Amino acid sequence: MLIPAYIIAAAIPALILYIIYSRDLYKTGAFRFVALCFVAGAAAFFLAAKINTLVLNLGWLSRENIIRFSAPLVEEILKSLLLLYLVRRIDFTYFVDGAIYGFAAGIGFAIIENFSYISAAQNAALGVAISRVISTNLVHATASAVVGIGLGLARYERGWKRLAFGLGGYLVAILLHSFYNNMVTRVSGGIVLLFAVAVGAGGAVFIILSIRRGLKEEKRWIEEKLGDADRVTVQEAAVVQRMDTLQKVLAPLAARFGPKKAEQIEKLLLAQARLGILRKTAEKLPDPKMRKGVEDQIAKLQQEMDQARRSIGAYVMLYLRNIFPEGGSPLYGRLEEAIKEKAAARPATGGPNLYAALQQRTAKPAAPPDSEPPSP
Repeated sequence: MLIPAYIIAAAIPALILYIIYSRDLYKTGAFRFVALCFVAGAAAFFLAAKINTLVLNLGWLSRENIIRFSAPLVEEILKSLLLLYLVRRIDFTYFVDGAIYGFAAGIGFAIIENFSYISAAQNAALGVAISRVISTNLVHATASAVVGIGLGLARYERGWKRLAFGLGGYLVAILLHSFYNNMVTRVSGGIVLLFAVAVGAGGAVFIILSIRRGLKEEKRWIEEKLGDADRVTVQEAAVVQRMDTLQKVLAPLAARFGPKKAEQIEKLLLAQARLGILRKTAEKLPDPKMRKGVEDQIAKLQQEMDQARRSIGAYVMLYLRNIFPEGGSPLYGRLEEAIKEKAAARPATGGPNLYAALQQRTAKPAAPPDSEPPSP
């Protein structure tokens, strides 16, 4: 049963990580950094194991006390080392990124730790794998994500608040990890598994709720900062603020213009979302150097958006705005009604009918009739 145990020990945590990553509606967290944090977390396991073994061999602490006190401190520091670098990058936006990056580091660490426990208990490998992926793995991921949240919040603060958020994230993570290790080593019987699962699941729910809260705040940033200055219409901004329904908007576009155009539009809308978030980020950052870097990134993103609009084409953009959600600009609504009135009146006068031409061009071509067989 070793092979199924190893598969479970790796596949289920990876699936959970994918679910967490998919919560990032605005895709501000780069996948390459998620993967890098995963690898860094896996590497941290080996370094932590060496340090914990050294402490044991030197006789500084007993094995039990290492598990309860020393290991949580060492492991949480090592798992999150890469986060200290990422949070200083210009493309790091908010604590949503920190939560996802930290979660990835915790999952990477947990998978390697799973393998070590399975190797040490081969007779009960399957049970070890199943019990760990629904408990200890989630605790590792939650603790690292809390560090990421703290660092993400500290990015926008000065002085003692910056220190409080940064160190506070580490402190909460270490205390959570230590509390969990203390309980699972002190409690015996079936209740220990129930406790472990409850803590792990509760931690994962907390991270998901934290990400949702962060996304709501980013949505407010987009609503506040995205607009005419960036050549974003009210209708486009309305869709950007409702990215959870994006696929419903893109479905008719893909059906009429093809999946490639729909993909181009999705990239444009995501770029617009990031632009709104970056504008608020530049406003909130206390570091002038980092603020200048964000402003440079905004200029680059504006160029990318202009290029995306040209690739999509004015004709498709016009159609796109016509199917955007209701509640947009009243001026746009009045203009659309006027166009429809003119379109209805012009066939009688024989004049050009732009609206009818647009409808005709966007209509799917009719299937050609079956050709009749040639007469003998």
